[in-house]
Amino acid sequence: MENFEFQKYRDDLAQKITQEPDHTKRREILSLEKMTPEYQEAKKLRRLEFGSEKNKNDNDQLISYAEEHYGEYKIFTDELRDLINTIVANRNEFETVTKANIPEELLNQILDFCEGMPNEQIESLLNRANFNYENLLAGEVDEYTKAKLITEAVLKAKSYDLAVEENRGKEIDFIGFEKDQDIPDAKDFIYQTFSRGLLEKCLISKIDYNADKVNVALNGTDYVLPIEIYSDWQKIMPGVKNHKYRAESMVLWNTDPKFSKKFIPTPIRFFSFYGEEPNKLDYLKDVLDEKKMRQYKLGTIAHEVAHHIYEYLIDADKRNNWKEIVDRSGSITNYAQAYKNHNFKYDEFFTEAVRLKTTVPDYLERNFPEINQFITDNFPEIQAPIL
Repeated sequence: MENFEFQKYRDDLAQKITQEPDHTKRREILSLEKMTPEYQEAKKLRRLEFGSEKNKNDNDQLISYAEEHYGEYKIFTDELRDLINTIVANRNEFETVTKANIPEELLNQILDFCEGMPNEQIESLLNRANFNYENLLAGEVDEYTKAKLITEAVLKAKSYDLAVEENRGKEIDFIGFEKDQDIPDAKDFIYQTFSRGLLEKCLISKIDYNADKVNVALNGTDYVLPIEIYSDWQKIMPGVKNHKYRAESMVLWNTDPKFSKKFIPTPIRFFSFYGEEPNKLDYLKDVLDEKKMRQYKLGTIAHEVAHHIYEYLIDADKRNNWKEIVDRSGSITNYAQAYKNHNFKYDEFFTEAVRLKTTVPDYLERNFPEINQFITDNFPEIQAPIL
């Protein structure tokens, strides 16, 4: 029921019942109303509203408890501070140097493009950046603003090519994996899975793994806790497990046009897999029990790398194709299912598809052949390695 105003419906029903003086007829009104789809919809929406209020209260309690007991575990590393400082410096350079020295030929091409003259190079850059220039040009924004926004998008897109060129020949640093007996060969897995050339385009500076620490994210704050401390917290407040993150990527710092004006390599961080239960995952049911956790961990690394592929290497046309495929496919994992109504639905479906492609390829090909074919057609480098 589109635009159903359940609060108004409830108020009107309450008024209708209270205006009836006969208590027997009041019960009859309510009994009949309970049989209507409007009543059932109002009941469902009220339950959702209550659940939302409860979740907010639970989150507030978790935040208060964390601030009171775990303040010393708040994390904002020197590395992240340096990364932000670099982004800010690049943003200042973009405004004061890059825009001021844009080649005249490129500027003229952009201005002509804004006036309706086709330009394949400009279109290609904007499509690759997933910049919706068609809506902008057709809108009521003034010509100066149109030219300004398209110029910034083009310059930002061109910076990606420069960043990739500077990244040629550089290897991703893998840190901490030797401490986990399940995946000491994580680096070999990733390089065999994605290929050196594809990884250079992903602009990943390093992959850092803290196997003995749990990351809890609350209200924009990360609490990186020793496993035993997190375990004690979970016993007291079980809901904290819903805020435990296994991995953290800064890929969106590069793609957000308001935050960043120049592409740079960024890190991926992994944390403890404490409490994970891969034996309950359908896609791992044919994997030997003793190998399930290994496959799950390697798949999680592949998932995070795939975020970089989705953000940097799937242009607007490919995304439209991907969305059509996803919309006619079922949820490929429970994790993807959790994002079915989320803004990041198609991102997460892609990264979960890559997880399956690299760890249980037969499962993906058998159950989701169209998704499997999309990855094969667009990224033939991505293969499940033999380790």
